[in-house]
Amino acid sequence: MADYYTQTSFAVHVDAREADILPEIDEVIDLIRDGFETTGEAIAAWQACSERFRALFPADDTEAPFARFTALFNDETYPCHGAEFITEPDPGRGDGIILYVSGDGVDPFALARLLQKTLPSALPFRFGWAETCSRMRVDDFGGGFIEVTAERLIPLIGLGQDIDRQHLVVVVRDDACGLLFWSNESGFGPLKSATVFTQREADTFRLPSFEDAKPGWLELPPVAAWLGEAA
Repeated sequence: MADYYTQTSFAVHVDAREADILPEIDEVIDLIRDGFETTGEAIAAWQACSERFRALFPADDTEAPFARFTALFNDETYPCHGAEFITEPDPGRGDGIILYVSGDGVDPFALARLLQKTLPSALPFRFGWAETCSRMRVDDFGGGFIEVTAERLIPLIGLGQDIDRQHLVVVVRDDACGLLFWSNESGFGPLKSATVFTQREADTFRLPSFEDAKPGWLELPPVAAWLGEAA
């Protein structure tokens, strides 16, 4: 037998008024988990929520008034973020607090979506998580990093990753020429003429078509790697 954990621990600076909704979030989660006997009971529960909660998660579907809220979670019938929230005053901001977020059974992306929606003053921020096991089991360890912005969630290689660094190129394999690289000026050709994209640019770039082949992204090694090799 072994125990498995998905752990995280991080802190963000946030407006105190925004963080006031977090205890209510957990109360609503408990209500949804317990279930509602009727649609009317669910509607009454939604109507009893705070004005801010109802503004953030309007009851677009009268048959499922919490649908906008539960859509944040992987399991909409049993929502869970798995984190504990602790606050303390922020010495640098009179109207702000420091929010400590931690847990050993978190759902990283559900947690990210929840904080993205409820704490706009904290954006953007980054956090990491670890997937661990109580025993030394092969391939049972992992984790990841994520940047939470107002527009999207961006998976990262590490917390220090610069997503504005140009390091991505579009590549396709051609049977006759081998690897070809995309240039915004001249189309597919050699690497030396390729257009290099940042992560932000790549997120919104529409990959070009190339005969029957499907282009994809290739990450270039850091400049330091090239310099070290040359030395």
